[in-house]
Amino acid sequence: MNNNLEQDLVNCLKLISADWKMQNNYMDRRTNFIYSCETLDECLNQIQATGVDKAYALHRWYNYMTSVACEYLFCDYGAIHEEDIYNHDVDIFINGVPFDVKLTIYPAKLSNRPFNLKTRAGKNNMIEWYYANQSQQSRKQMLNRLYVVCDGKDAYECLQMKSDFTLLRAKISAFMQNALTFGVNSVSISDDGVTYNLKSDIIYISYE
Repeated sequence: MNNNLEQDLVNCLKLISADWKMQNNYMDRRTNFIYSCETLDECLNQIQATGVDKAYALHRWYNYMTSVACEYLFCDYGAIHEEDIYNHDVDIFINGVPFDVKLTIYPAKLSNRPFNLKTRAGKNNMIEWYYANQSQQSRKQMLNRLYVVCDGKDAYECLQMKSDFTLLRAKISAFMQNALTFGVNSVSISDDGVTYNLKSDIIYISYE
């Protein structure tokens, strides 16, 4: 992984805003080079070479690479990264248990803040909501999952949190210290009459 990735992401943040075009398949196909660009310079060179929308491509690269960087933060504190980069179901292992890591922003659909994320019950209720409301476009995935939820005062602050590595490290290190000692929270998720016993938790990222 790019040793300067964290600085590249901070620099990329200066080049994008929270306002960008809604994702669409055509633009996604044209900017899929972002997955092979390890550095910001590589991404900028590809943007220039292909003539694609700069803001669109940089926004995708930023979201993708902040997710990659987030996975490795868990590994800095005792998790093991999945060796197969093409494994879309598993990102890391904690005490041998596989997890999918989701770096995301607080859902707009929950803007009324129905769950108290300072409590175990509130986190579990939101986890149940996440599983129930995951994308229906592909097969539902009942996987062990860790949600790193950025909750800013606006869309740009949420973007900013994704590359605030001082804050992310503080939250993730505290989570890992607890997880390595006591294990990860267990939840029972029911779907179509089937109950899944999973490991899942929320790492809540906020400036408050």
